[in-house]
Amino acid sequence: MVLISLFKEIKLKNSSKNLDGIPGALKGWLLDLLACSDPAFPTKDSLLPYAELSRTYAKMRSEAGQLLNVVKSSGMFDELLTATQIELDRLSVDDAIGFASKIPALCNDSSANESLAKNIMDDIESSKQRLLTTSGYLKCVQVYLKIYYFELS
Repeated sequence: MVLISLFKEIKLKNSSKNLDGIPGALKGWLLDLLACSDPAFPTKDSLLPYAELSRTYAKMRSEAGQLLNVVKSSGMFDELLTATQIELDRLSVDDAIGFASKIPALCNDSSANESLAKNIMDDIESSKQRLLTTSGYLKCVQVYLKIYYFELS
């Protein structure tokens, strides 16, 4: 967000669309930061994350882990677990959304105890919604950064 504000300020001061006021190397580096595919790890040669986004990515990965644990403990989604390989440490926004999106089709199964099944399904749905909310926010941030990247380049 700081980079976007910086580019906007430079663009306003120069009143030109080509951002000639920025040295070429610096401009390239800043545009690379805006174009990164995982904003939590913006630099090509380093895994040092942006502090403000790394916390949100950590939250998303934690929520994905919670959803995975609820799904595992339910015992109703063995097919999903065998078909889905999730690396929580490297989970991307798209992977998180994809994982959460697979669950609704399987939630129509009911087990022996209706009350217990309803509680399990409520836990799964709650975990899924938390994950979708956080990953949806991060997806919006990615899209926002990419839009500004294309406007500024």
